[in-house]
Amino acid sequence: MEEQFTEQLHRWKESMEQAWRRIPKPYRNDHTVRRTLQCHLYGRLIEAGFKVVADYLPPRIADRPVDLIALNAEMEIVYALCIDNLVSLPAVKSLSSFEAANKAIFTTSFLEKKVKESRFFLKPEIEHVHLKPFEQADK
Repeated sequence: MEEQFTEQLHRWKESMEQAWRRIPKPYRNDHTVRRTLQCHLYGRLIEAGFKVVADYLPPRIADRPVDLIALNAEMEIVYALCIDNLVSLPAVKSLSSFEAANKAIFTTSFLEKKVKESRFFLKPEIEHVHLKPFEQADK
C-alpha cells in the first residue's frame, strides 16, 4: 500500500505543479496558490470516487485544519492532506491527531533550504512532497 501511495503522490505532484503554472503570474501569492492547489486536489479526489471533506478540524485541535480528507465507501479516511509553505508543526499535529491510511504534506516555498529544515517536524507516518513548478528565474 505504501508503494501505491508513493506513486499516487508522484502523480498528484505533477498535476498540482501544472495547476500552479496555470495561475496567471499577477495572481500568484501564497494564499491563492494554496487554495487553488487545494481545489485542484479536491477535484482529483472526487473524480477518483472518494467522499472529500475540505478544512477538516480534528477533535481537540484548534491550530490548523487538515486541508483535505478523502473517505472510502466504508467512511474510513484513506487520505489526509495538508498544503503549506513549509512543513509546519500545526499541520503535523493536525495530521497526527487521528487515524488515516495515508497522510502527506505538500510544500510550496521557493526556499528549498527552509523546506528541508522544516522537515524536522515530520513524523514517520507523514509523507512530504515539495512542489517546484517553476525554475528559479520564473518566480
